[in-house]
Amino acid sequence: MKNIAIYEGDSYKKFYPFTINHATFEIRTGSITMLDDLCRRIKGKLILVVRDSIKDLVTERYPDAAVNPDKIPDDFCEIYLDEELDNPSLFSYVGFAKEVLEAGSSELVSKSAKVSSSAILDSSGGSIIIDDNALVDIGALIKGPVYIGKNSIINPGAKLKDVVIGPYCKIGGEVEHTTFHGYSNKQHDGYLGHTYVGEWVNLGANTNNSDLKNNYSNIRVNMGDREIDAGMFAGCLIGDYTKTGISTMINTGTYIGLGCNIFGAGFQNKYIPNFSWGMDGDKTDFDKFIQTLKIVKARRDKEITSAELELLKNIYENKI
Repeated sequence: MKNIAIYEGDSYKKFYPFTINHATFEIRTGSITMLDDLCRRIKGKLILVVRDSIKDLVTERYPDAAVNPDKIPDDFCEIYLDEELDNPSLFSYVGFAKEVLEAGSSELVSKSAKVSSSAILDSSGGSIIIDDNALVDIGALIKGPVYIGKNSIINPGAKLKDVVIGPYCKIGGEVEHTTFHGYSNKQHDGYLGHTYVGEWVNLGANTNNSDLKNNYSNIRVNMGDREIDAGMFAGCLIGDYTKTGISTMINTGTYIGLGCNIFGAGFQNKYIPNFSWGMDGDKTDFDKFIQTLKIVKARRDKEITSAELELLKNIYENKI
């Protein structure tokens, strides 16, 4: 058994908007996160070294780990994410990304999961994993590799291909090459592709995104303080707590920050900063945002912690 210390360093700067309020090792790379992967391969005590702004929140999320201790004991194996990760952005982690799943493998369905008799599952392209208490409703078409997290619901008629879905999500419509973190919803018709979705996101009915330019050229993505070449296919990056109105149109290579409320006719802006309201440069009222978030979390028997509230306020006021 080995003890490990994981250093986030400056790696988080490449993986916005998810790492605005998460540590880099919380990125979901398939059915598990980077941290899950490290911990299942190296058993022992865990130390997490993160930036001060998220220290309290990480401490809440991982009570069994020591966070930002004054000294790292000599018997700890040190892992520096700055050195481990050379990926340019979250687009590297849409769908199953780096998790290796063999084509032709059988479906892995939890005994407590429910798959309706009219659903069609095809694992010829990769495994289909349906976790505890998940529901695949009537008429769903699922082509692996696909992971459906605990207590998540796949709505009637949904079409999924190379999709990772965290716990407590509700997913409908057509989705491919996409990752959802927990507690996020895309319940209705509409296409989502080559996209990375954070937590507590809600996409309104008929929200659609483009992930391929008409001229098939590479897609440039404005990340706020830098621009990246995301290749030929790139949908959007969506930060935690963001919502879209009905029939929202999202262009190729769109960056959407944390806490946004997006609505309005035509294609949205390709760079949408944190707490945006609509598409005219307005900003969400923070108190109303928190009031809504409390309601949303209460519906899943969750609540806003003091560390989370403090971090969100500091982000809103541009203090970090």
